[in-house]
Amino acid sequence: MARRKGLSSREWLIGLSVIYVVVAVMMNIFCMKPLSFGSPVIICDAGLLISWGVFLISNIIVEVWDERTSIILVSFAAIVSFSVMLLALLIVKIPTLAEYQDQADAFAKIFSNGPRTIIASVVAFWTGNFINTHIIYKVRMKLQREMRDNKYFFFLRAAFSTLVGQLADNAIFMILAFAPIGLSVYEMNMYDIMTAVLSGTVIELVVETCLVPFITIPLTGKIKKVKAQEDAA
Repeated sequence: MARRKGLSSREWLIGLSVIYVVVAVMMNIFCMKPLSFGSPVIICDAGLLISWGVFLISNIIVEVWDERTSIILVSFAAIVSFSVMLLALLIVKIPTLAEYQDQADAFAKIFSNGPRTIIASVVAFWTGNFINTHIIYKVRMKLQREMRDNKYFFFLRAAFSTLVGQLADNAIFMILAFAPIGLSVYEMNMYDIMTAVLSGTVIELVVETCLVPFITIPLTGKIKKVKAQEDAA
């Protein structure tokens, strides 16, 4: 029997899922760091530097497999992210030796918003990615019925689903985590929150739109070909 070359579709799914979960956890930790890039009109959190990755992978999984597979992955990543953030909150409460208090204080400061940030990040992440997955799947089904499912329409629906999903993700997180309602130490005024939502969404959309032709579409085509060969065997 000839040795199979390359990864199987199952191995691709496992690999993409691992990357997805890792990026999701990192994104929810990085969001603690606000960014402005030296401009008063560009305000966002550091999570957006990698947040495009989860939407890109969601688009691939929906295209190759289905909506259910993507939603299961989104839900699993949300649970893992919640568990990591909750564990970090518990670690903050554990006493440390006096000589390491500066390190303990720095760690505590990063996770200072506690339950509010945890709830905001998980709710925003799950909602935004669910919306992204649902939109790209529904549009895909409609285009397939009309026999117009090609790379051009894939590009458009990937960009549109990301726009709506990222907008929902950013808005939910920023409002729940930082709205000035006196629930936590670090809060922002509503103007900065809205600026962060809009500027973050635009940056994420531009980044993923640039990557779709070079990563999403080629990788989707490759995995689809592998899966088709397996189904035909």
